[in-house]
Amino acid sequence: MQRPETLPASEVIRLLRDKVARNPGDLDASLMLGSALYQAGNYTESISAFQALLNRYPDHPQALLLLARTLGRCGRNPEALKVLTHAWQVNPDHTQIWQVAVALAAEIRDWAELLRIAEAWTQQQPDSLEAWQALSRAHFEESRFDAAIAAYAGVLKLAPGNPAILVGAARLAIAAQQYDQARTYLDAAQKLAPDLPELLYTLGRLHHMTGDLVPAEDCFRRAIKARPDFATAYVELGTLREGRMDDGEIEAVRKLFGDRSVHPEYRVMLGFTLGDALDRRKDYAQAFAAWDRANEINRAISEQEGITYQPARTDSEPELLAALFSNLDCELEPLSSKHPRPIFVVGMPRSGTTLIESILASHSEVYGAGELPTLYDIYEEMMEVARGQGIAVAREMVRSKAASWRQRYLEALPAAAVEACVVDKQPMNFRSIGLIRLLFPDSPVIFTVRSPLDVGLSIYRHKFSKNWPCAHRLSDIGHYYGMHTRVFELWKSRYPDAFLTVNHADMVQDTQAEIGRVLEFAGLSLQAACFSPHETKRPIATFSSVQVRQPVSAAFSGRARHYDLQLAPLREALLKAGVDVESGLTERSTLEGDSLEGVDDDGATKKDEST
Repeated sequence: MQRPETLPASEVIRLLRDKVARNPGDLDASLMLGSALYQAGNYTESISAFQALLNRYPDHPQALLLLARTLGRCGRNPEALKVLTHAWQVNPDHTQIWQVAVALAAEIRDWAELLRIAEAWTQQQPDSLEAWQALSRAHFEESRFDAAIAAYAGVLKLAPGNPAILVGAARLAIAAQQYDQARTYLDAAQKLAPDLPELLYTLGRLHHMTGDLVPAEDCFRRAIKARPDFATAYVELGTLREGRMDDGEIEAVRKLFGDRSVHPEYRVMLGFTLGDALDRRKDYAQAFAAWDRANEINRAISEQEGITYQPARTDSEPELLAALFSNLDCELEPLSSKHPRPIFVVGMPRSGTTLIESILASHSEVYGAGELPTLYDIYEEMMEVARGQGIAVAREMVRSKAASWRQRYLEALPAAAVEACVVDKQPMNFRSIGLIRLLFPDSPVIFTVRSPLDVGLSIYRHKFSKNWPCAHRLSDIGHYYGMHTRVFELWKSRYPDAFLTVNHADMVQDTQAEIGRVLEFAGLSLQAACFSPHETKRPIATFSSVQVRQPVSAAFSGRARHYDLQLAPLREALLKAGVDVESGLTERSTLEGDSLEGVDDDGATKKDEST
């Protein structure tokens, strides 16, 4: 008789089927049959074989693990995770069960599920390095950086002298804008493995963000030399060089971008990098094709996480805000002098918010905090109530929570913000001007405006976070810009003296006068450093980190003219939204006066009875 390993797979499966049929309780034969079917690619029958086995032995950990693996291969990940939950409850010491569960949750980008698994794993196996890494990643993917760092402390405790672990800690610290702590971790890693590619890359990122651009470029080039397929090192180099890459670098980026084995997140970044390099060489058609493909991949990633752009929800926002903040007031104690005074810089992304922050943060009394998330989170909570429970309930929520919201915002300010003022340049706060007027009535608000075609193109050629699902399609960008403009006009009509509008074209044309106007409105003295913000050395963690380290100029304006044909969907969406493609204003305001007709106190749209 032939040995089983020398038989054809079909014959092995036939023999195992016969054996299981004669003795359904044969555990080993049933496991072998399910595995043989899996190896043969017959996943449906493999699932049936493992399920039949589990009908007899419902708590068998290996059968549960193999069933989950097969369900995952079939794309039935939620079922697989349910099976794995039962498996680790049966045998919490079975490490492979946890590993497969973590991998499946990450594959479907279900970060809440990953958090649930990782929390259970760290409780059951507190000495597992992988468990703490999974917990840190779950928090990181949801931008909970402090929690991610706290979880990573478990990793550091278990592997204190591992240079790769130290580099991972540094990357988390950079994400949380804890640059001194990041440097400490990297210094320790350098003593252990000075030529480690990940170390060089992360050190380059730290140099980049803190304005040390020459050593940053050197680090990225050394990382690429050590690892020629280092995708994100090429991305950072391209950003640092503003698309100025040589033929070999462009070809390497093109090859990695087309390689489906490269992680989709990295392929997205590579696509934007390739587009910028081709744009720099005036190969506009191919540049736009690269941005198109990068956005397609990015949109697929977002959709996998259940994040899609919702035009109807976006359209409802101005009307809800108009009703919510109609004659809404609440009395708060004056802001204590022990807290810094917030200065808010708002507008569409890529409209000049980072430049305004750099001007303000160059002042000796101002700390530039970047894009803070707290007010965004408060706004989303408020609007969820307005949509789900009505305007009246949301208005009462605002009145009852205003004081605690303000305290929550102040407590979340960076510890390094010891100056008299702190700049929050979260662009999404353009929706929150009504909220800002309630919580911080004395805070200056600066609203940046730029040509909508330049804004739209600039958004389309960058990888935006999950908070911007509109960023992956030109038509969606145009639609969202329309909502942004209607909200701008609402606040302008409601609070005519509450904020200063700065047009990027005016800033470029008469920089010194515009800077003086910004400082005066913010209640700040005129300081020479503010008039040369590119010379101020400070951390900048946005797409504009290289641009704002150069003198203000028109060099970055008017790029859209090279893509007139490709931007047709953006232009059409802007016109459909009633936005003038030159000024960025609506051709007719539908938000005049203190409130909008068509929305009642419950947030419901009134029907036009004349119809």
